[in-house]
Amino acid sequence: MQGTYEYTRDNHRLPACWKTENDACEPHFHSSIEVLYVLKGQIRAALNGRPALVGEGEFLISPSYTVHYYQTEAYSYAYVLTIPTEAIPSYKSFLSKKTFANCCCKDRSGGEMRHCLEALNRLTLEGEEESIRRLNTIKGYVYVLFGLMLEESGVQDVSENQNTSLAKDILTYLQAHYQGDLTLDALAQTFGYSKSRFSHLFHEYFGSGISEYVNTLRCKAAAEALARHEVSMVEIAMGVGFESARTFYRAFKRCYGMTPSQYASRHTAGKVYRPGAAGGKSIFG
Repeated sequence: MQGTYEYTRDNHRLPACWKTENDACEPHFHSSIEVLYVLKGQIRAALNGRPALVGEGEFLISPSYTVHYYQTEAYSYAYVLTIPTEAIPSYKSFLSKKTFANCCCKDRSGGEMRHCLEALNRLTLEGEEESIRRLNTIKGYVYVLFGLMLEESGVQDVSENQNTSLAKDILTYLQAHYQGDLTLDALAQTFGYSKSRFSHLFHEYFGSGISEYVNTLRCKAAAEALARHEVSMVEIAMGVGFESARTFYRAFKRCYGMTPSQYASRHTAGKVYRPGAAGGKSIFG
């Protein structure tokens, strides 16, 4: 459940690949390239406000700094791969001027893409060892996968429009100020739009209302505090920006599919939950 700019994601030096069931996440962006490959079911996604439906045997590419989010309406099982641009130096300069022409594509590689993802998933699960053999193996699979993706998607010149930049600015601003009193009036004024226009732009790019998105950021921060067991529930609720414990409980249950107390107990038992996981409900679904 990462909102706005994923600073922690961009601290990772190596590609990482994992499997996810019923994936859902709120809008976010990072410098790493992210690849979603659906093994079963369907995932609804959006890249810079443009919707995409990714079905079985299809993949979605989120280029660097592209605002994206996922939601599962029925069932999905997929790979997610993140590739820091530093891990593909031969492509890094190329991607500063070019991007993928079609970000949602059918896999026509005859199993080669899945083979690369399976190998990268296995290497990710092995840990953080940085032996020459492991690094070269990861690099090899990533380059093969990248070539296959480019063959399917094609390339085009990079052209970032004004609204794309605005989306990044909004997410970054909300991440820095979610604990405060964020109103539509104040946000519209901050970014120089009328209330109706700003509300429309927000929903177009992020697939939710402003209050729902802000509450999700607050619930994420609350979940981290609950995991540490440092302060009381009321102190946590007030600390992340909720006006009352009742509002906090209601928002947290909607976000995580359980009460804050249940989350704290399950986290203590070694089970970590996030919005969109089994039993949880994404604000975008």
